[in-house]
Amino acid sequence: MFHLEPPSPDQQLLIRQALNEDVNTRDRDLEAIKEWLRKEPHLPDTWDDTLLMNFLRSCNFSLEKTKKRLDKYFTVKAVVPEFFTDCDITRPELQRIVNAM
Repeated sequence: MFHLEPPSPDQQLLIRQALNEDVNTRDRDLEAIKEWLRKEPHLPDTWDDTLLMNFLRSCNFSLEKTKKRLDKYFTVKAVVPEFFTDCDITRPELQRIVNAM
C-alpha cells in the first residue's frame, strides 16, 4: 500500500510560502474537492485529507486541475490496482499505461 507522510510543521510553512497558500482558501478548496467527490458516483466514498491536499498543492490550488488529476488517479487505481501495489515500472503493461497518461 502506498502511504504518504504528512509534511512536518517546518515543511508545511515552507510549502505555504512557496505556494502563497492561504489557510482560509486552502480549507475552502479542500471542502470543495470533498463535495465534488461526494457527487461523483464512480469515485470512492472515503478519502485521506493529506492525499487530497497533496493533489491540491500539486495543481497549485486549481480546483479544475485537481478534479481532473484525482479522477485519473482514482480511475487508474480502480482499473489497474497493480500499478499501485506491484509498481515495477519496467513491466511492459505498466509502461503502456504510463505512456498513455
